[in-house]
Amino acid sequence: MVFFFLCIMMKKHIYTMLLAALMPIAAAAQGEYAAEGIKTVLMKQPGTDFGYPMCRLGETIALEFDILDGKYDRLEYSISHCDSDFNVDDLMFNEFAEGFDRRPLDDSQESFNTLQKFTHYTLTIPNRDITLTISGNYIVNVYSDDDPDEPILTKRFMVYEGDGDIISARVEQPFLPEYQMQCQQLYVDIDNSRLRVYNPDKYLKVYAIQNGDHNTRHQLKISGFQHDEVQYHLNDGGNIFDGGNEYDFIDAKDVHFKALGIDDIIYQNGIYHYILTPTTYDEAYFNNGDINGAYYVKNDRGFDRNLESDYVEITFRLKYDPFTDYEIYLYGALTNWQLTPEYKLKWDGEQRLWEVTTLLKQGLYNYKFAFVDSNGKIVGYSSGNNFNTLNDYLIMAYTSLTRNRGDRLVACKVLK
Repeated sequence: MVFFFLCIMMKKHIYTMLLAALMPIAAAAQGEYAAEGIKTVLMKQPGTDFGYPMCRLGETIALEFDILDGKYDRLEYSISHCDSDFNVDDLMFNEFAEGFDRRPLDDSQESFNTLQKFTHYTLTIPNRDITLTISGNYIVNVYSDDDPDEPILTKRFMVYEGDGDIISARVEQPFLPEYQMQCQQLYVDIDNSRLRVYNPDKYLKVYAIQNGDHNTRHQLKISGFQHDEVQYHLNDGGNIFDGGNEYDFIDAKDVHFKALGIDDIIYQNGIYHYILTPTTYDEAYFNNGDINGAYYVKNDRGFDRNLESDYVEITFRLKYDPFTDYEIYLYGALTNWQLTPEYKLKWDGEQRLWEVTTLLKQGLYNYKFAFVDSNGKIVGYSSGNNFNTLNDYLIMAYTSLTRNRGDRLVACKVLK
C-alpha cells in the first residue's frame, strides 16, 4: 500500500514538473518572437513573392529565416494547434497532425558572395515528418540544442478549409461622421447554407486583419440574419479600421545604385550603409503604388535572392517636432509588425530629426513610422489616416462546435 501511494505521489510530481516546463513554451507561443541574430523571417506558400502565412489544408506552406554568423548550431521545431485567438489549445498532437511532434530542422544553406555571412533555413509543411490533419490557427516553435526548452523563433500561421466563396465582403467609407474621413468600414456576409452552424452568435467567429498586421486584428459582431446569410454590418462592431496611408518605400536591391529616397550609400566597417532622405510628417493622402507594408528580398546583381542578397544597414529618418508625448517606431512587415527597442527612433539634436539604424537584407521594403503611447498602443502614423487608402483585408471564419474541441478555420478571403 505504501509503495502504491509513493508511486502515485511520484507520478504527480513528474506531472507537475512537466507542466512547469511546458508553461513558458505555451506563453511564448501566443505571440511571435525572434531571438537576436535571427533575421528576415517569412512564412508563405512556396513560389510566391508575397503572401500571408496561410494555406489550404493539404497544401504547402514554408517558413524561411536567416541566422547570422552561425549563432546557433543544430535546430529543432515543434508545431502547436491554437484557438481562434492564437492561444495554444488542449488538443493532443495526434488530434491535429500525423507524424512526429518534434523533429530536427536540417534544411539549411550557407550564403555566398555576401559580406555578412549567414545560414538560410527553410521548413516546409507538410514534410516527411509531419502532416497537419485539421484546419485552424497554428504556431511553429524553433529551438536550439543549446536551450531545447526555450524557443528562439515563434511564428504564427493559418490552415483553412474549402474556399473563401462563402464570404462576401466590401470596404466603404464609414457611416458615422466621426469616422468618415480617417477610417474604413468593412461589411461582411457569411453564407451559412453550407456551414450549417447552429447558433452562429455562439459558434461562428469572424475576424479581420488589415495588411497582415495582427495588431489590427478585429473580431466582428453579428448585426443580423437574412435567410442563410449571417451579416456583420454594425457601425461599431469591430469592423471600423484606421485607414492609414500608402506606405513609404526603400529600394535597397543594389548597393551601387542610389534609388529615389536615398541620400547616400556608404561602405564602412565591412558593410554597406544606406542613409535615407528624411520623411516629413504629412497627413495628406498620396498614392505611390505600395505593397501594403510588405517587403521583397532581392539582389539585382545576384542569381539566388535568398543566398546572395546581403545584409545592409539602413538609417531611417523622420522630421518631426521633438517635443512629443509619444514614442516613435519604425513599423511594417520589416519589423514583423512589432514595437521592439531595436526599431525605436531617437532624437538627433544636431540634425534636428528622429532616426533609427537597423540591419536588413537587400530588397524592396515598405515602411511607416508609428506613434505609440505609454501603454504601448499605436495612436497614429507619420502619414496620417485616410479613408481612401488602398488596403488589403484578410477575413477569417472559425467554427467552434461542442462536439469538436478546437476552433476550425472554415474559410479565408483576401479582400483587395
